[in-house]
Amino acid sequence: MIITDEAKVVLEEMLKENGQDSLQASLQQGCCGTSLYFTFTNKKADDQPVIVNGINVLMEGEAVIKTNTVTLKIDDEGKLIVEDSAQSSGCC
Repeated sequence: MIITDEAKVVLEEMLKENGQDSLQASLQQGCCGTSLYFTFTNKKADDQPVIVNGINVLMEGEAVIKTNTVTLKIDDEGKLIVEDSAQSSGCC
């Protein structure tokens, strides 16, 4: 996973506003297969986050594999987006 410097600033602000300290990467089953999604959370004492550009990222199992092709960045309109270079043009 890559978190650009611009996305880092936005994520830090969002984490602070929500009283959270980590980004959670999880998998969700949908009509077109398994998708990666992100939520904010607080790490627990036994969590071992991966630090990506200074951001705590919690992920387990297949989520680790799915994040290998993901970049969190800011688009031309200043919005945080998830770009996945391995995302297929499947049914959805």
